[in-house]
Amino acid sequence: MRVGEKGSNRDGHSTMNATRFPRARALPWPLLLCLLFLGITAGYPLLLLFLQSLFPELMGGSLAGFFSAYRAIGDTPEIGTLLFNSLSWAAAVTVVSWVFGIPCGYLLARTQLPGKGLARLSLLVPIMTPPYIAALSYILVMQHGGFADTLLGTMPESLRNLFFSFSGVTLVMALSSFGYVALAVEATLAGLPRRLEDAALQLGASRLRVAARIMLPLLLPAIINSGLLVFLESLSNFGVPAVLGTRANLPLLPAEIFYLVTSWPVDLALATSLSSLLCLFALVALYGGRWLASLFSAGGSRPGQQALRPLRTRAVILAWAWIGGLFLLSTALPYGAMILTSLADRWQDGLPTLTLRHYHALLSPGGRGLSALLNSLWLSIAAASICVLAGGYIAYTAARSEGRAKKVMDALAMLPRVIPKIVMAVALILAWNAPWIPLDIYNTVWMLLLAYVAIYITDALNYTHAQLAGVGVNLERAAALMGASRLTVFRRIVLPQLKPALLAAWLTTFIVCMRELVASILLLPPGVDTSATFIFNQFEQGDIALAMAMATVTIGLSVVVMLVVQRRSR
Repeated sequence: MRVGEKGSNRDGHSTMNATRFPRARALPWPLLLCLLFLGITAGYPLLLLFLQSLFPELMGGSLAGFFSAYRAIGDTPEIGTLLFNSLSWAAAVTVVSWVFGIPCGYLLARTQLPGKGLARLSLLVPIMTPPYIAALSYILVMQHGGFADTLLGTMPESLRNLFFSFSGVTLVMALSSFGYVALAVEATLAGLPRRLEDAALQLGASRLRVAARIMLPLLLPAIINSGLLVFLESLSNFGVPAVLGTRANLPLLPAEIFYLVTSWPVDLALATSLSSLLCLFALVALYGGRWLASLFSAGGSRPGQQALRPLRTRAVILAWAWIGGLFLLSTALPYGAMILTSLADRWQDGLPTLTLRHYHALLSPGGRGLSALLNSLWLSIAAASICVLAGGYIAYTAARSEGRAKKVMDALAMLPRVIPKIVMAVALILAWNAPWIPLDIYNTVWMLLLAYVAIYITDALNYTHAQLAGVGVNLERAAALMGASRLTVFRRIVLPQLKPALLAAWLTTFIVCMRELVASILLLPPGVDTSATFIFNQFEQGDIALAMAMATVTIGLSVVVMLVVQRRSR
């Protein structure tokens, strides 16, 4: 019987499955290995966090005090304010990001806007910039005696007070997030045919009516999904609440959890219960947003050649005024403040005297700054490499398997992406500081490497999943029939096809690990720094120029690594 030909054995059962690869021939150990990896990095810490929130004495070997931490939340009036502030702030950031991003996405996808490449780049730079660095830079501009006062004269107190309030904290976070919305809207519009719009215009409908009755319903899934991403990112963000929220007298949940864990007396029970609540809000937002997006989804459409709308000179000026204004606020102003602060020695007659001594101090051999930078560099390289190798293999195993184990693995793999980073950091503290853990990695840099892998492995999983959707299995089946093991098939056949996705995943993971703040500041041992914790600590201690020099070097190094890797990949 030929390979692939359907036949029957003596019991009358089909022998087709004997030659199918890889689902029917999938060995149990790849699934078990992937489940074990995800269980150790994500499942076990989050389960322990949930149990600790229910039983505050669990780490001491007692089940006493069941639900007392949650009762403490109800008995603390300030907690209600924290919850309301966090949810309303995340919602406000989402709305402002929609206002900023949707017009940009439309201009890129449906108009003949000159300089689209430059416009698209202006959206990518804020996404790559850590929000806490943007917040620090804006503080330098808006504070008393800051750049605004020095260069422009005394700023009106009403404007300064407006910035150091709910509105200013919302604006800074939205300026770091609106690019997600713009790129999602552009991608969706590029795949939508214009037949309905053209028909409505020919029948006399105004462009405003076409936008409201046709384009907006078709765009709603992309708008909701990108807004969900912004909402979850804002809800879990630690840097902006810790840096700017405290100065604006806006208490937010991630910063409060951080202070409960790091300030004396440590209230671990309340921290874990608040972390569980934050996790619950994130999960409700995720599944609620996906359900809402599915209601408006009209199915996929095949992108084709789109007739772009020509713009008159006035429209081009207005479009670039919008994009340029957003670039000024999101990139030029914070980057200018950051770089100028790192170079300024002193100010005289409204002008700075420039110096490189802050960079010399930062990069001097044996100094704390250079040590922090090197720590971030090797941790980011190691974490990105582990995430790509492990995440690529887990995604491949999940794509080529089926059954309940696959569903469990998919759920475990999704958790780190959904769970707020501060919640994952608290969970990892509990998990690896428990008395029953034989490995003494807590309070070492290896703990931080484990945290980076646990938090950011989902980036590699997502990139690989997307690439695998277009990879056939014929070569894998042929190799299996020739006796190749599953690991050999993955290494010799699948891995080369996944190279573009894995390279993108490596770059993404490297960049986010270089800027990671909350896990670093919670998990690093005393006396050790990364670039992010160095920036945060130096700013809080008043050495602002050194902090901004580190921020400039960190961002510059990330850009250089990205360019080098992309050039070599070509």
